[in-house]
Amino acid sequence: MPVPDSIDRFVLQRYLSDHLTGATAGLGRFQRMAKAYGDSEIGAEITQLAEEIQEDHDHAQQLIGRLGLNQPRIMRALAGAAEVVGRLKPNGRGPFASPMTPLLELELLRGAVNAKQGLWETLEHYADELGLDPAEYRRRVHNAEDQFSRLKELHARLVPDALRPGQAGVL
Repeated sequence: MPVPDSIDRFVLQRYLSDHLTGATAGLGRFQRMAKAYGDSEIGAEITQLAEEIQEDHDHAQQLIGRLGLNQPRIMRALAGAAEVVGRLKPNGRGPFASPMTPLLELELLRGAVNAKQGLWETLEHYADELGLDPAEYRRRVHNAEDQFSRLKELHARLVPDALRPGQAGVL
């Protein structure tokens, strides 16, 4: 489906590409957390969220293609690298995880889900012009709200002990 003249094609491509770049980094973090915390008290919920985030990521990627746009390869590479670099920080515990790590990761993921919600709200606004179904993006907005709420609940479960002395690593 072509982008109508009423929308700046370059700006739309950049907007969607930037969101997909961030989403790629966020997806990588969700997947890494699902693997790292799979057997913990937050594992099942993180795994479910990772699957939902994968579906959203796939949708955004396919949408870019359907609109005849693209995401520069360099942006995809940077997204993956940014997620890896974000994990390379000292935590004062050598190779062992800090109890603050999953807390901080949940906070970062809440930001990512909030940004994704903004994308879906914007696409809902422009859906008719772009030949998209506004109900699809309304549903995605509600899903993002639910994901944010679930991340907030997980955060509330971890915060009481995350900064306490003597806590042993991951959950």
